Amino acid sequence: MTNFKEMSLKDLTNYVLAHRDDQSAWDEYVSRPRTNATRYPAPKNQKESDDQFEDFLRKQGKTI
Repeated sequence: MTNFKEMSLKDLTNYVLAHRDDQSAWDEYVSRPRTNATRYPAPKNQKESDDQFEDFLRKQGKTI
């Protein structure tokens, strides 16, 4: 059995891509924190949701 907890995120990513039916590998992959992830608080209304979406698109270099 492979010890996924000892794998680097890059190695685990490659493993998951090569073994897409391995549920335990997937579970470990999605449980890992992503330090470079952009987090947004939950919007309180539609205006905030629209603003967050526009900010996301701007960071991706896209426009509406």
